[in-house]
Amino acid sequence: MAKLNPGAPQKGQEPKKGQELISLAQKLARDAERHALLSASLASQADRLMVAGLRLLEPKTPAAKEFRLSQ
Repeated sequence: MAKLNPGAPQKGQEPKKGQELISLAQKLARDAERHALLSASLASQADRLMVAGLRLLEPKTPAAKEFRLSQ
């Protein structure tokens, strides 16, 4: 007499459940990749903004004056 475990998937359901888990794992991997690309893009944009802000804060240097030595 076979014992039934009500919480365990039945024989026919195991492949289906396995495919569902694989599908979910693939979706999560795609989402993670998309998130990583977005994060890299945002980090790059933040770097550009930081450099632009630092350039605006740099003190202005006076233009070099041209002069001639008199002989």
